[in-house]
Amino acid sequence: MQAIEAIYQGGVFRPLTKVDLPENQRVLVSIPRAPDPDAMTWLARMREHHERFAAERGFLPDSTLDIAEDRMRDD
Repeated sequence: MQAIEAIYQGGVFRPLTKVDLPENQRVLVSIPRAPDPDAMTWLARMREHHERFAAERGFLPDSTLDIAEDRMRDD
């Protein structure tokens, strides 16, 4: 199976790269959405921030136990 990236324009899927198929070849198209570039940029910045924090402090705090304790509390 081959995966290609395409743009949907004017009711037609337009490939962003050359597709090696004969004309009028029937295909089955699955449509997962491409990652949002803004979200990917944000994620990359957060990873850089975490790496810097861990390098400066020697660790990255884990609040899992605090969150679990808070959720178990009866209010």
